[in-house]
Amino acid sequence: MTVDKSKGGHPGLDGEESLIRFPAELSVKAMGLDETVDGQSFSALVQSLVLPLIAPQEASKIDTRASSGGKYLSVRVHFTASSQGQLEAIYGALHAEPRVLFTL
Repeated sequence: MTVDKSKGGHPGLDGEESLIRFPAELSVKAMGLDETVDGQSFSALVQSLVLPLIAPQEASKIDTRASSGGKYLSVRVHFTASSQGQLEAIYGALHAEPRVLFTL
């Protein structure tokens, strides 16, 4: 499939045109056990995976939320995404980390 870049389209993972127009204000959310492993909290882990991939920008906001039982933590990083490739790299890094159980 060809993508008409004059309309701002970007191919997605499946080769279909992405509905996102870049640059775009987005957020990624990662969830995992709310525990510290080797001195690194889950929040710090997620930030260490995402922030280098959005550099030289900074996150516009970082939210954390514990589950009702306190066992799990979600970390949401808000930023301006510059491309589909950047999003794929971020989700790839999160999916490769065993402590990240779920992403949105």
